[in-house]
Amino acid sequence: MAKVSICVPVYNRPVEVERAIRSALDQTYSDIEVVVVDNASTDGTWDVIRKLADSDTRVRPYRNDSLLPRVQNWRRALELSEGEYVKLLFSDDWISPEAVARSVEVLDRDPAVGFVFTAMTWHYDRPKTFYRRREGRMSSLEFLVRSATVEDQVPVSASCTLMRRADLLEVFQDELPSNLPFEFTHGLGLDGTLLWRVADRYPRLHHLSADLAHSADPHAGEPNTRMQIGAERHEMMWWAYRNAFAQTLLVSRRPAHQLRALRTALLVSCVPLRPTAVALRNLRLFRRMFPRNWWDLAPLATPVRGLVARRLREPLDPTIPL
Repeated sequence: MAKVSICVPVYNRPVEVERAIRSALDQTYSDIEVVVVDNASTDGTWDVIRKLADSDTRVRPYRNDSLLPRVQNWRRALELSEGEYVKLLFSDDWISPEAVARSVEVLDRDPAVGFVFTAMTWHYDRPKTFYRRREGRMSSLEFLVRSATVEDQVPVSASCTLMRRADLLEVFQDELPSNLPFEFTHGLGLDGTLLWRVADRYPRLHHLSADLAHSADPHAGEPNTRMQIGAERHEMMWWAYRNAFAQTLLVSRRPAHQLRALRTALLVSCVPLRPTAVALRNLRLFRRMFPRNWWDLAPLATPVRGLVARRLREPLDPTIPL
């Protein structure tokens, strides 16, 4: 049984899945398995997976008989894995050769670290690196305060993390409830909840500042979430992740004063601090995410002060794409 499972769920991405699998096999850390679950692809994706599995026994290929909802296919990949640690590597992402080795070293050394996350580069017209900060430990509370903004300071993508398999299986959800007037589909926000709910279980996390994870849009004709949703529905994406964070807080086991601080951070993320029509509308939506205790806030809580100060300087536009 391998110590690390790299799980690659995929649908109709023959070019991208080959790149993802090869990056997993090229790891300097050798004690791995690569669990690939083809979600009943209708193109040449399964042929690519089978060819790679025939050439390397570390690849464990599976194919669904029928198309599953996207998030259920993520779950199936996790359930089929056997490692102590898991990297959920989405098929349009790939990792640098030392990504697993450096992350395993941290988790083995410190059981109080919930997960390791690295910087991540998006390879578009001009590559841009996100999530890079000072290397080392980060309190899980600080991570969650920063996560409330769903900006580029901390990740929502599991591809740049390494976690314990047991944690992932316990926190996994196939869908999230919502009181907002949007039709949330395509697993929006559920990738973020994996990180937020695992972080909620531990006192600290660990960051590696090297850009050890990578992503790019798939080739034309191969779907990803942004393509499926369309440019006109970016506001729905914006609220989907904030609703997912709100759902995380509703089941959190943190002390009451920390939950007040985190609700405040989410409020500041959702509602412009200057009174406008947008602020009033967004406040009504925020209240719908917390029907019973939306008002129970801590606006001067230390972890939130910097966020409030920054929001006073910056405009808030829910139509900006994530």
